[in-house]
Amino acid sequence: MDFSQAFNLLMFQTVSYCYNVGVYDKAKVATFVELKQITKEQYKELTGDDYVEASQTTPQN
Repeated sequence: MDFSQAFNLLMFQTVSYCYNVGVYDKAKVATFVELKQITKEQYKELTGDDYVEASQTTPQN
């Protein structure tokens, strides 16, 4: 396992714990996807929802 894989696993475990105990909500978990610290697939595994990029949810003027 290389460093990036180990880092991803550690971040996923940390975010999972915080989400499961109620410290993080789905929006906070999504920020970790945006920061590329967890994957879109991990977001879905954790929340049960597909990850939607923030630019797709922002209203256009």
